[in-house]
Amino acid sequence: MHDGPGVRTTVFFKGCPLRCLWCHNPDTLSFGQEMGFYAHKCIHCGSCMEVCSGGALHKDGGFERQKCVQCFRCVEVCPVSARELYGTEWDSGVLAAKVLADREFFRNSGGGVTLSGGECLCQIDFAVELAKIFFEEGISVDIDTCGYVNFSAFEQIIPYTDEFLYDLKAIDPEVHKRCTGRDNRLILENLKRLDALGCKVEIRYPFVPGYNDGECKKIGAFLEKCDNIKRIKVLGYHSFARSKYAALGRMDTLPDVTVTREDVQLAVDKLAAYGLAATNGMDGD
Repeated sequence: MHDGPGVRTTVFFKGCPLRCLWCHNPDTLSFGQEMGFYAHKCIHCGSCMEVCSGGALHKDGGFERQKCVQCFRCVEVCPVSARELYGTEWDSGVLAAKVLADREFFRNSGGGVTLSGGECLCQIDFAVELAKIFFEEGISVDIDTCGYVNFSAFEQIIPYTDEFLYDLKAIDPEVHKRCTGRDNRLILENLKRLDALGCKVEIRYPFVPGYNDGECKKIGAFLEKCDNIKRIKVLGYHSFARSKYAALGRMDTLPDVTVTREDVQLAVDKLAAYGLAATNGMDGD
């Protein structure tokens, strides 16, 4: 419901240049394939051990990730889907054909396809290839981006894009770096350039109390100077992805905070005071 107008199919790309503390798609951070192990599903049948070529698996459910040679045979034989492969290589034509099976849903709802991630523009050649196919088929294409890429990537995909769904997490560079691991100069400059080109942009502001909630008025003052911002959607933080961090063997960085609709609405009201079309993401589309 947050991937653009109408009924949409979202294609998630692996790999992201940011490391947001609140990331709810940790399976898309790495550019490479990964295996997630959901220990609570394991029935200790030993099927995975029989095919493991690296000796990384144990019948008690133990998994020595450093020994994994990434053959992923264990994923194929697990009878209860306790092991899941994150990352599949696709041919653009094959993937497009699969997505286009939903064409009638797009047409009847004013929807289309959204390329997301991770950061889809980090794989710009494939993203453009895919977007061009949909464009030529008359299907709407939206790009969900964190903005931390060379602007040449935007220039290549603009001709096939209806709208950019642009993440804006903070204006203060120190706050941004503390929350994402990166400075935000490139992100803000790219947004200004998209606006100057007249590109249609929806801003998504992930609202995380104690982390970037103090950025609300700064974001409003920054966006007030832009001419082509369609709206700004304030997205309430959630921690539903904790199980993915554990399954991937990643350190869980998710903040231990709760966000209510009322919290988000306060941010919406502050942004609206700058004349912005702000909406509450916890209300849906």
